[in-house]
Amino acid sequence: MWPFSTKISANTPSVAAQVNFALKSITLPESQPTWNLFPQSQRDWSTTTAIDEGYNASAIVYAAVEKRAKLIASVPWYAGTKLADGSIERLPDSHPLNVLISRPNPDQSWYELMYCASQMLDLSGSAFMPEIKGGARVQPISISLLNSEYIKIKAGTERLVALYQYVNGNITKDIDPDDMVQLKLPNPKNPYFGQPVLMAGGRAADIDREAGNWQKASLQNRNISDIHVEVPEGTQPDQVAAISQALKERGQSPDNARSPLVTSGKINQLSRTAVEMDFTNSRRNVWTELAAVFGTPLGTLGFTEDLNLANAEAMMKQLWQETIIPQLELFKRQFDHQLASEFGPNIVMMFDLSNVTALQESLDSKLTNAERLWRLGFSVEAINKRLEMGFDEADLPDESEEAEPVEIDTEEVKRLLKSVSYGE
Repeated sequence: MWPFSTKISANTPSVAAQVNFALKSITLPESQPTWNLFPQSQRDWSTTTAIDEGYNASAIVYAAVEKRAKLIASVPWYAGTKLADGSIERLPDSHPLNVLISRPNPDQSWYELMYCASQMLDLSGSAFMPEIKGGARVQPISISLLNSEYIKIKAGTERLVALYQYVNGNITKDIDPDDMVQLKLPNPKNPYFGQPVLMAGGRAADIDREAGNWQKASLQNRNISDIHVEVPEGTQPDQVAAISQALKERGQSPDNARSPLVTSGKINQLSRTAVEMDFTNSRRNVWTELAAVFGTPLGTLGFTEDLNLANAEAMMKQLWQETIIPQLELFKRQFDHQLASEFGPNIVMMFDLSNVTALQESLDSKLTNAERLWRLGFSVEAINKRLEMGFDEADLPDESEEAEPVEIDTEEVKRLLKSVSYGE
């Protein structure tokens, strides 16, 4: 039954706390509101179908979902406390929230949890993460992830959600909103369930899947286009059937690819349509559309040609700035609101982008900017703070002193050149 187990760790202060937690997790709210009715189009959305017919059936959809998930999961998180001046001070690793981040549940790392949460957002629009609470202060000690397909929501009167319900086969579990973190992509049509990224690209994903199926069928048919066989008048039905079977076997069997075909009739090969002739370009247009929906430039997914280092770096920076960081910000705001707040009023969760290569300036760029700032009168401290160069006063030239001219010994230069050239 995990993650719905009400078993509390041994450091729970009292039996009463355990009982109260258990009752809270299984008791319906007093208002007992009716099940909210959602827009038909949203409720018809199936996460399982999205996985089977999109994620698993379209290479570009799979690549986009995985690219987003890998980058989001690669970013480390930590707990901090907001100080009076607005700055954030990192809390020690022993803080309960940092302990939770280091081991969110018995079966997953934080990396895997964020990876799966990103996948679920892309494919279903929402990531439902139930908490298990315990410890001396009855705070979250475990957080996991559910399949959004199995979640129903009861609308509240005083708050948006009155109750979450997990329904999977013969398992039904009620979850109090205070025990659930819901990450969701804002949905203008439905405030309860998020907007799946794939929903906007569903038609393009269908086209890509069917195009792939068509191409596979074409290859299985030995790439033979439609043909028309004219048989002489009076040809017997069994003879027509034999010709038809021979043509079918020739198309479907690799062993017959170069074998002669003998028929008692004239064979006319039908021309391919314009759509078939432009098959590759049509699929590439679909890929471009899907990449735009997911906010993942084609070059970052390996689906483009003529890619050099400069535009590859630019694409990765764009991906981080326009797609990954905004999604991390969405995660953070919801974590602060629903998770970190349970550990104290000034406790927040932070993500660390300091090791993201795509967001780092090159050394040459930093040196150029440092020189410009120095000539504009910025102090070493200000340059270090802005560019994180680590300069010391001793590293910079003293412009008050003119460098002494260096005399060049022509003969010495010739001797050195000879030595380098001939090994003397």
